[in-house]
Amino acid sequence: MNIDQLQYIIEVSEQGTIAKAAERLHVSHSAISQAIAGLESELGLTIFNRSRSGSKITTEGKAVIKLSLEIMNKLKELRSIGQEATKLKGDLKIAASTIYFSTFLPELLYSFRREFPNVRLEINENDTHNIIEAIKNNLFDIGLVLGTDETLKIEDPRITLEVLMQSSVMVCVSKYSPLAYNKTVGPEELIRQPLVVRNEKFAERFWNKLFLDYGEGNVVFYSNNHDVIKNLIANNIAAGIYSEFWIRNDPLVLSGDIVPIPYIDTDTDYSKTYLLSVLPKTSHLPLIMKEFMQELKNKIK
Repeated sequence: MNIDQLQYIIEVSEQGTIAKAAERLHVSHSAISQAIAGLESELGLTIFNRSRSGSKITTEGKAVIKLSLEIMNKLKELRSIGQEATKLKGDLKIAASTIYFSTFLPELLYSFRREFPNVRLEINENDTHNIIEAIKNNLFDIGLVLGTDETLKIEDPRITLEVLMQSSVMVCVSKYSPLAYNKTVGPEELIRQPLVVRNEKFAERFWNKLFLDYGEGNVVFYSNNHDVIKNLIANNIAAGIYSEFWIRNDPLVLSGDIVPIPYIDTDTDYSKTYLLSVLPKTSHLPLIMKEFMQELKNKIK
């Protein structure tokens, strides 16, 4: 069965004869006859009773024509979607936290480029604070950040924050660490560990608040390098914190070399994290931004 066969039987049903259908479609009489015969053979039924006076649709043929029309209409819709995608043009500037690059963003960018080949993407990696400031000042179109309840409290008439996903804060330790057998880790236990801290605003706020409330911790390493931090943890040199979403599929976690443990704190602002989008506050988002955000939400589901 192919599209030509469906088109031919629809045209014959509308014109009443194969000759008229052939003339309308600019194909030969025999091509249409053979196509109809092939389709009837494949379906095991008769679509038309043919005579000198024309081609009369059978009862079964009416059902076939009805379904064929529905199929052709769906094909038109599909082609329309494709045509609109290729027409969509412009630039889209995106700023994202490291967590997005380490998880689903590369795959999302690939699929978005494939669907909208005429959209030029500019991607920048930065920390939460700088991304929010950049969106406020219209330096980027879309911001994708990792935040806490404190981030959600930000009020600014220039931006809109939306929660894409909630995730728990996890204390990550080596399988050789005494904490590896804990079901949870509290702040008092955490600050007694040698610690590796990321050099970014989000992490700084977490650790500064922790040290202020529970005492100075033992920070042995500062780094922005994701692989360095994970290796320090896996080799039992230091403990660190991560969003659960960030490390759930990490090879070192899956192999058991890094053990993630839920962090429990009476200050709930720092016991969970959020994947957030930051958009300019406007009543009408450009179509490019709408399409990207829809792809993003579909990917996170």
